[in-house]
Amino acid sequence: MKIGIDKIGFYGPPYYVDMVDLANERGDDPSKYTIGIGQAQMAVAPLSQDIVSMAVNAALVFLDDEDRAKIDLVVVGTESGFDASKSASVYVHELLGIQPHARSFEVKQACYGATAGIQMAKDYVTLHPDRAALVIGTDVARYGLATGGEVTQGAGAIAMLITANPRILQLDSESAFYSRDIMDFWRPSYSEYAMVDGKYSNEQYIAFFKEVWATYKQKTAHSLADFAALCFHLPYTKMGKKAFSEILNEVDEDK
Repeated sequence: MKIGIDKIGFYGPPYYVDMVDLANERGDDPSKYTIGIGQAQMAVAPLSQDIVSMAVNAALVFLDDEDRAKIDLVVVGTESGFDASKSASVYVHELLGIQPHARSFEVKQACYGATAGIQMAKDYVTLHPDRAALVIGTDVARYGLATGGEVTQGAGAIAMLITANPRILQLDSESAFYSRDIMDFWRPSYSEYAMVDGKYSNEQYIAFFKEVWATYKQKTAHSLADFAALCFHLPYTKMGKKAFSEILNEVDEDK
């Protein structure tokens, strides 16, 4: 049975900072941002928007009454806490008018929250193929002014309806994973802003990618030749390209 993403919606705030303007304000060469980081604009959430409002707007792109009645699971993945106790998904659940007899919870995990939600949604729909799950990733990323992470800030949300017989993307049954406790990126409870060791974070991103890729190949016997495309989590635009370049030597140029 095929399980995957049947509908998808994205929402970003209508305000942004131009990277050239930011570079000039910081006294940096604009190419450091536009080429080195690979970014042209930085989304900025106004005071009237937060992770809940963006999550709701992303889901409203596609949600209809049939979806609302079929959804049994609402998962919000985020690293931007809305409340220290209450789940952001509870607000989203109510605001979207989803039927009340549905599980609703939040996954707090930098980078991985929404992916974990998708895996849980896949398992649920596999057992209940006539039902659906709503998974949303939503964040407002903030660093301190004039810090190394400032240019990688942003805000936005993506919502996905997970169902049987999906029309957009089928989720494979095989996956690889890797977990380690490293201090490349964190935000302690006493700080309003995230903290990052940029150079170390880049190194670890690449190292984790290579480790997971090697594990995946071992588990599945797949190679790059089996892929039409790869989708990366991107702390900033160029990061995926840097990691992918580490395995490009596996490509057979004759094929």
